[in-house]
Amino acid sequence: MVSGYSRRRAILGHDQAGVHRELAAIIKDWPTPVWCLHCDNGSEFISVNLISFCQKNNLTFTRSRPYKKNDNAHVEQKNLQYVREIVGYERYDTPEAVEWLNQVYACLDPYANLFLPMRKVIAKERCRSHVYKKFDIARTPFQRLVETDSMTLRARLTHQNQLKTGNPLELHRQLEKLLHKGSSSLQEAIGP
Repeated sequence: MVSGYSRRRAILGHDQAGVHRELAAIIKDWPTPVWCLHCDNGSEFISVNLISFCQKNNLTFTRSRPYKKNDNAHVEQKNLQYVREIVGYERYDTPEAVEWLNQVYACLDPYANLFLPMRKVIAKERCRSHVYKKFDIARTPFQRLVETDSMTLRARLTHQNQLKTGNPLELHRQLEKLLHKGSSSLQEAIGP
């Protein structure tokens, strides 16, 4: 991933129609032209329906090879940072929980893509048993996309407007409120 730009949506269960609906919504709002869909080997993804979805949307479809866990690193590279460390490992399997997750993601995605800089490894050098990494200058995913000059005009204007009018501290506070609300709701559901 060149820019580090990422989006998340939660669905209830492994419903292929739900997966296709959310994929279509993400593709519609993606800031660059989408040309490929790469997924893991989950049953919610691997289907004739997804292949026809890709053909209908003029997307190349690729998937991770079975039993090659290193392939999934590209598919799931943001899961730890932007899913597990934010909402944890609990199972969210009610419509209310999925709605809450999507509220969290609606706040988290602009916060991460517009305001959180990241560094990328540009070189590695091994010296005996230690690997030394050299990083580039930290930039946000949005800044990286602007540098590639691959964004659609509509997406660039939308993101620039969000950047001008957005308040990272307010987004962070909103995210914290949502997470607190979700953790207290989860504790109530589990009980003492």
